[in-house]
Amino acid sequence: MKTPVKSYTTESILSTLGYPDPLVAARQQARMILLGRRSRYQTAIQQLEAQWNCSLEEMRARYLAEGTEDFAVDDDYLQWHWHNEALEIVESQLDAISKHSLG
Repeated sequence: MKTPVKSYTTESILSTLGYPDPLVAARQQARMILLGRRSRYQTAIQQLEAQWNCSLEEMRARYLAEGTEDFAVDDDYLQWHWHNEALEIVESQLDAISKHSLG
């Protein structure tokens, strides 16, 4: 005997997963993506802090020091700076999602 095929919609699938509102599901998915990014950026920053045994501010001083050229410092400082800015953006985005979910 052949079982009838049920027709699914995105809304019905999300509802069975506990998300009666598709926007709530989208916010939750965005939050999970942002949490993953935050973790990656934090890990990269921690690795650079451990590698250089200094803060980003101290690394900036090395990067801006006149009369010195150190490609390792330059590369790592720029990468560190980028990760720090990206982390700030992700934190702001997480904050916006959290505030919007509450209100």
